[in-house]
Amino acid sequence: MATNDSGSKERPQVLIVDDVPENIAVLAAALEADCEVFFAMSGDEAIEIASNVPIDLILLDIMMPDVDGYEVCRLLKLDPRLAEIPVIFVTAKTDLEDEAKGFEVGGVDYITKPIKRLRVRARVNTHLQLKASRDRVRSLANVDGIGGMPNRATFDSLLERETRRAELEQGPLSLLLIGVDDFSALVDTKGHLASQTLLERVAEGLAHQPRGPLDFCAHFGGPQFAMILPQQGVETARDRATAVIDAVSRLGLRGIDPRYPVTASVGGMTVDFARLEPTKRLRSQDLAFAASEALKRAASSGRGQLWLQCWEPAV
Repeated sequence: MATNDSGSKERPQVLIVDDVPENIAVLAAALEADCEVFFAMSGDEAIEIASNVPIDLILLDIMMPDVDGYEVCRLLKLDPRLAEIPVIFVTAKTDLEDEAKGFEVGGVDYITKPIKRLRVRARVNTHLQLKASRDRVRSLANVDGIGGMPNRATFDSLLERETRRAELEQGPLSLLLIGVDDFSALVDTKGHLASQTLLERVAEGLAHQPRGPLDFCAHFGGPQFAMILPQQGVETARDRATAVIDAVSRLGLRGIDPRYPVTASVGGMTVDFARLEPTKRLRSQDLAFAASEALKRAASSGRGQLWLQCWEPAV
C-alpha cells in the first residue's frame, strides 16, 4: 500500500519491508516527503508488490518470520525484472559476517537500528541517485539506431537470464528470429539509406505487435530481429511467428519488385527444460545458433516462411 496520493507519481518509489508496523512507520516518516512509499510485511508480499509496481529501491528488514531478508533479496535478484532494484538492509545486527552475507546476496548497503531519520534519508537518496545514473547509462547503451530497439548485447544478456530461469523452473522457453527476405538484393537495388529506413519501419511494426507480459523484442543484427518468449511453448511460438509474418507483409513496404510487399521469414526454437537431462546444460548461445539455423531454412524455402523446431534432448 502507498502512503502518498496520486499526485506523487513522479517521485521515486520506495518499498519498505518489515513485519513490525512501528518500524515501517519510522522509516516512512523519514522518506515520505521525498518519496512515494509502499510497504510489505512479508517476503511474499514484497515480491508481489515489486513485480507489479516500478519500485526504485527496497528497504528490507533481515529478521522476519518464515523467510528472512537475505532469502527475499536472493529471490529478487533471480528475477530479471527485479534484479536491478537496489536493496538496503535494515537490521539490528552489526557483525561483519552478517554484513558480508548481505552483500553476497545482492544488497547495496546497511542501515542499523535504532533508525535515525537523517541517516536513512542520506543513504536512500544516495542509492536513488546512483540507480538513476545507471538507468540513464543503460537506456543509452542498450538501444541501437534501428527503431530505438534494444540491441544485440541486451538481447544476449536477457536470453542468458531467461535460459537460466527456464532451467531453474524446468519450464519452456521459445526464441524467434525474424529476417527481412532478400535484404541484400534490396540494398543493392535501393541503396543503404532506403534500406535502413525500411528496417526502421519493420522495427516499428514489430514493436506494436501484441505480446505476452514477459516477451522481449530486440534488434539481432543487420536485417534480423529477435523475440524471446519466456514460459511459452511451441503453440504460442507458432502463433506469434505467424502474426509477425502477417504484420510485416501488411506494412505495405515495397521491395525490389514494387508489385509485391516486403516480407519476413521466421526461424524459431522451443525448449522444454523438463525434458532435458539435468547434466546436459543448454547454453543460451546454443539456443540462438539453433534459431539462426532455423531462420536460414525458412528463408531458403521462399518468402514469408516459417521454420519452427523443438529442441530434442541428445540421446
